[in-house]
Amino acid sequence: MQSTLSGRGGAILASGLVLAIAGTFLVYGNALRKGPDFQGEVLHAAFNSANGLHTGANVDLAGVPVGRVVSITLDPRTQMADVAFTVDQRLHLPVDTAVGIGAPTMTADNALQIQPGHSRTTLSSEGKITDTRDQLSLEQQVSNYIFGGGKLGQ
Repeated sequence: MQSTLSGRGGAILASGLVLAIAGTFLVYGNALRKGPDFQGEVLHAAFNSANGLHTGANVDLAGVPVGRVVSITLDPRTQMADVAFTVDQRLHLPVDTAVGIGAPTMTADNALQIQPGHSRTTLSSEGKITDTRDQLSLEQQVSNYIFGGGKLGQ
């Protein structure tokens, strides 16, 4: 009887340990998926197409994540995609800042890529960036390369 109880106690202890480790991995994986929490100013950008971009995508400046995409909606007045995103509140982006959709590598998810302007006037919270660059499809990139003299990204 004594050995049966100690065997069950060991199994219960081992099961509890496995559940604790699995829970830790679940929390860690969820934190990795979400990435850092960016508190900051919300800005907007209007795109002809936000294809390939999703809520929660990174907002990058010089290859460094500085924010997240909050929402992607259709503006019924302009028939354009309105992308709302946060940027670190320590950044003061000029009003002539440009925003594009792209992936830093072939296997990475798409992100908003910020190209700061040179104006001394900065965007206010809820400001709208008007200089936007849609992502080129693979077919368009190949066509530009073939018929554009070998230059990509035009």
